[in-house]
Amino acid sequence: MNRIRVGIAGCGNIGGFHAKVLREVEGAVLRAVADANFPAAQKLAGQYGCAAYASLTDLLDKGDLDLVSVCLPPALHYEAAIAAADRGIHILMEKPMDVSGARAAGVIEHCGNRGVKLGVISQHRFDPAIQILKSLIDQNRLGKRLMGTARVLWHRNPEYYHDAGTWRGQKSNQAGALMNQSIHYIDLLQYLMDGVEAVQSVCRTLLHDIEVEDTGLVLLRFKNGAIGSIEATTIAYPGLMAELNIYTEKATVSVRDDKLAFYHAKDGPVPELDALLAGKSGQAAVTDPLALDTKGHVSQYLDMIDAINNNREPAVSGEEGRLPLVLIETIYAASEKENWTPL
Repeated sequence: MNRIRVGIAGCGNIGGFHAKVLREVEGAVLRAVADANFPAAQKLAGQYGCAAYASLTDLLDKGDLDLVSVCLPPALHYEAAIAAADRGIHILMEKPMDVSGARAAGVIEHCGNRGVKLGVISQHRFDPAIQILKSLIDQNRLGKRLMGTARVLWHRNPEYYHDAGTWRGQKSNQAGALMNQSIHYIDLLQYLMDGVEAVQSVCRTLLHDIEVEDTGLVLLRFKNGAIGSIEATTIAYPGLMAELNIYTEKATVSVRDDKLAFYHAKDGPVPELDALLAGKSGQAAVTDPLALDTKGHVSQYLDMIDAINNNREPAVSGEEGRLPLVLIETIYAASEKENWTPL
């Protein structure tokens, strides 16, 4: 079977990371990269032995691609996806999917009309801890879900937000602590707890000189009657952890920095979880946004390639990728209401 020919749109930090990941993906070959900052594209292309282009149009028209990975600032995702779909090129889009749920819905509809596959990066859904936990929940081995919490307690220094040309911290790109840093764990929380029904929230800019929130606190009511919370920030010096806790009738399970950290089950040991604890290791992006393990991205690329080859939906489809975006939009709207109850 021929390898899927991949192009990368956007040669910043995450575009470079995707290029690194593709070296490990059997069944894929990196054909070309593009960036309006052409020297950045040339540098990345030189590292990985592929073509470089100065525009998305040239990448899509000249790159001879089956799949394009959209690693641009979020406000540019819509136009890139529409252009790729119009050329029959499948799309794997970095998070967040876009800057609004309405625009994301437009991308989903357009890709469906053009018959191209649309996937959205949510690499932690492919982490062993999450896959096994989801399987245990689906098999009802842990009992009724009662509460779920997500905490992303990271630190970003001023340079992260204010390096020349950066889009981070900009309102136009919805680049705050919830949408940018915490969207993965927010996605995992709603994924494992079966969707969110209602929220209450407060979002603030407490430390950084940016246009969006650097801190958010959220209360959640899930569709299954459970409750939960989100704690998200980039002010937690020097950078603590990302943590997901699921509380059920029969167990408590804690995932920290993408690995199973703890579990206790009323019915005794759970062999799948014990195996994970025995082999846990890894590093999270608590301070360095590029301190990422490649395994989740590799798994998601392999899933995307299989979806293309077998004409099925990717595991994290456009519809799935839109869910955390809409949830965070709702969180922002709830914060604007300032619904405080005075003492």
